[in-house]
Amino acid sequence: MIPTFSDHGTAAGARPFRRGLWSTIALLGAVAFIAGLLTLTEGPKLRSMSLDEQSSIRTAGEITLRSDRALATSPLASIRITPEVSFSVTQKDLVLRLILDEPLLAGTNYEVEVNGVEAASLGASGNWSASFRTPFEELLYLRAAGAETELVRVVLDGSQPEVIYRAPGITSFAAVGAVFGVHRIWAGESILELVEPNSGAVDRMALGPEIIVTSLARASRGTSLIIEVDRKAEGRQEKGILALVDTLGSREPEVVLGPGGNSLGVRKVAVSSESGNIVAWLRDSTLVVFEALTQTVIPLGSAAELWGFDSSGTSVIFVDSLGTIALNLSTGVETRIPAGQLDGSSVFHQLTTLSPQGLSYQRVLLPGFVGEPDFSLVTEGDAEGRHRHLLGSLSTPESIGDLQLSPNGQYLAVEINPVATPLGYPALSDDVIRNTTELVILDLANDAILLSTPGFSFAW
Repeated sequence: MIPTFSDHGTAAGARPFRRGLWSTIALLGAVAFIAGLLTLTEGPKLRSMSLDEQSSIRTAGEITLRSDRALATSPLASIRITPEVSFSVTQKDLVLRLILDEPLLAGTNYEVEVNGVEAASLGASGNWSASFRTPFEELLYLRAAGAETELVRVVLDGSQPEVIYRAPGITSFAAVGAVFGVHRIWAGESILELVEPNSGAVDRMALGPEIIVTSLARASRGTSLIIEVDRKAEGRQEKGILALVDTLGSREPEVVLGPGGNSLGVRKVAVSSESGNIVAWLRDSTLVVFEALTQTVIPLGSAAELWGFDSSGTSVIFVDSLGTIALNLSTGVETRIPAGQLDGSSVFHQLTTLSPQGLSYQRVLLPGFVGEPDFSLVTEGDAEGRHRHLLGSLSTPESIGDLQLSPNGQYLAVEINPVATPLGYPALSDDVIRNTTELVILDLANDAILLSTPGFSFAW
């Protein structure tokens, strides 16, 4: 009898396979049950936190928190940022966004806490905690070095200043992308250069024989430098007119034209490094804003002086017939700077800027002794015009030059020169400014001098 395989043998081999399959299904089900149980008992978890830390100390940004599951709406009261900063909240699906109302402090440890985070579906609530540190602020300035001038960068972390570029005759500079535009006047020649800080490479820009650069604004717009030039056009000489030169384009100066098609002769130009806004005070006392994207010049009115921008770069500060005013170029809102009082004495407003917190920082004059120059001081003023003395001697007159707040309002940089004149800092010679001016940086939160070093012509 010949043995044969039967169907019973095949069925017997399939039983272990079925048992293994059912065991696997049971195991997966148990895992899914446990995972679901953990989901119900543990609550949502924080998967990641993101923030552009570098720009967070210069502009109001946002902190993005991402969950491992969809979230219910999180009330604002359950969220805390330490040190305290005002913010609003938006939430969608897995993402919770904390939109900051102002820039963060530099060189500071922050902690974000969210309590009672609830999932959109059933489940327990959870608590989140995350921390980060913001970078240190830095300042660029010029410093005399014998017959030459240095472009210097200092990071406000206690480290030593770093020389970026050294050459004779440097008058001004502006950061533009990853390089620096530098204006020099040397041996009777006006020179505009691009300096690459890492390699030290210098590229001299050839603007043509008919163009003479007379001034370089200390902030750029995108890849363009903002300059004032003298030029010969159609057989006539034009002096101190506004122009832009694209460092990544043709590098041909593009003269800004007014509504009538004429070039703009300017007394002063203010450019915001934060917003890119360009405002010019013309020789006929008209104040205009130049919209670079549309190549449009918009009149703002008449001005007796242009001081510049507030620390955020959104409001231009100038003097009209009624006094000092800050005009928000985005909203059109005007803010009057009240007449000031320092310890019961009236002060005469000069250079003014505003912090994100609404405080004014001003160069003011206090009447001096008979036959002596007035006292030039730096003060902090509130909304009622009450001033607090910050810098400048009350016993020996000095000359206060430029003053600028860091974009977050944390620091105030000021030029101070020991030589006093009846007309103040603008009457000092270039050599006196270059060789005897001290650059002072105040830490406003701690009311202390953070740095005092020889230097002039600075920019955050």
